[in-house]
Amino acid sequence: MIIIGEKINATRKAIAAALEARDEAAILKTAREQLDAGAHFIDLNGGDPREGREAANMTWLVNLVQNNTDAALAIDTADPAAMKTGLSLAKKRPVFNSISLESHRLESMLDLVGEFDCMVVALLMSDAGTPCGVDDRVANAGKLIDLLVARGKKLDDIIVDPCFLPVSADQTAGRNVVDAIAAIHAHWPEVHIGGGCSNISFGLPRRKLVNFALLSQAIYHGMDAGLIDPCIPGIMATIYAAEAVAGKDEFCMNYVMAEREGKFGEAK
Repeated sequence: MIIIGEKINATRKAIAAALEARDEAAILKTAREQLDAGAHFIDLNGGDPREGREAANMTWLVNLVQNNTDAALAIDTADPAAMKTGLSLAKKRPVFNSISLESHRLESMLDLVGEFDCMVVALLMSDAGTPCGVDDRVANAGKLIDLLVARGKKLDDIIVDPCFLPVSADQTAGRNVVDAIAAIHAHWPEVHIGGGCSNISFGLPRRKLVNFALLSQAIYHGMDAGLIDPCIPGIMATIYAAEAVAGKDEFCMNYVMAEREGKFGEAK
């Protein structure tokens, strides 16, 4: 599973404060913790409404993390200028996070997707809003995949984010997104599927229990990428175990090696 560590995001108060203060130690600690926990990419989001500030934040974040770790990066922004800045500075092949069908920035983002060698998160939102069912998710996936392939992306360069919605607001939200994952996987088996799956538990107590249940079901049905916090106790063990049960881990070797390497924490 492709793990994109989600914690360096300016929507988090601690990260916003670290960005404002240019606190290198706080950012690097967060990056290294995620890498040690099993992240393959470190997501960088330096969102700031002040003019020009987001691109400046992205420059500082990319240079800081790259100069002090061996991390590959996910450039996370809706601002085309900040996206171009991050992609231009990336030393390893990055993840473009993300593009959607929202028309006000679709063409500018497609131009960047075509310009840079990167994986790309295809977020299934459109001008109609966030898809809630199975059919609308599959339809939006088809449109975005076609656009990305036309700009030179291979199917396995694409990570479809099916839009995870809170089950606290709609009891069908979990089943619908899992069924959509299965349908997208059936239509485009080479495409990766995953995204910010912790949204599923918004508004509920002991959120990680809901997140873990979603991960297990989604992995079985085709999810193989995630924007997650790999430092949450038990989350990596859940992922490895779910892949083993789903038949995605030959002879359960990834699970066994992860246990031997201490990735599951202390045995209970």
